[in-house]
Amino acid sequence: GYEQLTAKSKVVALVKDGELVDEARAGEQVELVTEETPFYGEAGGQVGDKGIIKGDNFLMHVIDTLKLPGDLIVHVGEIKEGIVRTDEEVELVVDKELREDTARNHTATHLLHAALREVLGDHVKQAGSLVSPKGFRFDLTHFAAITPEEIRKIEEIVNQRIRENIPLETRIMTMEEAIKAGAIALFEEKYGEKVRLVQIADVSKELCGGTHTSRTGDIGLFLIVHETSVAAGVRRIEAITGREAVAYVQKQRECINDLCKLIKTSPQELSSRVNQLLEQQKKLEKELEALKASLSSKKTFDLMDNVREIKGLKVLVTEVDADSPKILREMMDKLKQKIKSGVVILGAKGDGKVMLIAGVTDDLVAKISANDLIKKMAAIVGGGGGGRPDMAQAGGSKPEKLSEALDASLKLVEEMAS
Repeated sequence: GYEQLTAKSKVVALVKDGELVDEARAGEQVELVTEETPFYGEAGGQVGDKGIIKGDNFLMHVIDTLKLPGDLIVHVGEIKEGIVRTDEEVELVVDKELREDTARNHTATHLLHAALREVLGDHVKQAGSLVSPKGFRFDLTHFAAITPEEIRKIEEIVNQRIRENIPLETRIMTMEEAIKAGAIALFEEKYGEKVRLVQIADVSKELCGGTHTSRTGDIGLFLIVHETSVAAGVRRIEAITGREAVAYVQKQRECINDLCKLIKTSPQELSSRVNQLLEQQKKLEKELEALKASLSSKKTFDLMDNVREIKGLKVLVTEVDADSPKILREMMDKLKQKIKSGVVILGAKGDGKVMLIAGVTDDLVAKISANDLIKKMAAIVGGGGGGRPDMAQAGGSKPEKLSEALDASLKLVEEMAS
């Protein structure tokens, strides 16, 4: 799973639905084991290889490769064509592009680890990782969020080491020899008598069983795309390299260019132009609110033409245009001030709902309760509500009943006033 991407071997085991079988046919999901394999089995946070296994009479698509105890490599996938049998001679072909993408990301984790310790401090330790062809995540011990300035510095260091095109060296040695050489042993990893040291000059020395590039320059480009907390004292960095990083930059540039066209500015002026537009929007929103308030005030005072007298009390009952309980309350407050002594009942409808509000001036609350009025009206419009004797609100789900509720309120006021 390191040097070769193709190999010829023999099928020694086939597993289907958890059972050993002698053969597998097209359309069946299987686990296949060969005497030898160039496929890397998932281990140390690195995903397994993908590819194909083929013989004279079959084709299998490998969607994952597992490494089981005893260094047993298991190819997981689907038989796409024909029939495969145990003891059959086969050819194994690893997906070269995906393998190389994964190797770029794995080598980048080593450069990142070194850069993190350089920028944040020697207290940083790797606390987990996941390396795949699309990118990688790297968990680390650190006591605070990594700042944008620190992220930029880390990226600069890693990309500088990529440009230096440093060769990688791998050596098999004893654990004691590796520790003496200054190797970093990783989180909760179990090591055998012999270990594999991956060294990038004087930049990084780590015990690692994963696949890597020959030189750091093979990585191409490194970008951090996300940084967050995953637990107390543990941060997570998500990053991309190579083709994915180039595609990411191109997409970002595309977005910036689209925005520049939309608001008629240059990339250099984009930030200041957006801030300018946001300030303009705030100003216009304030002006709009002031205009709405002015119009609302005029409409509110026009409603005074609807005031009638019931049992010697001034009563205003009407339907109004209001799109929120807040606006309804503001209208109520203004009308109560204008009427000076009396009862005000307003209703509004929209989006399949009803809003009701009742207000009674202080001098009349001993006789007429806004709370009692609103509860009886709410029942008519299929809702509920309440409040104080001087002001109460309700909502309902039957806008078609609003007129009936408003008419009923006139009778209720008359009964309370008697």
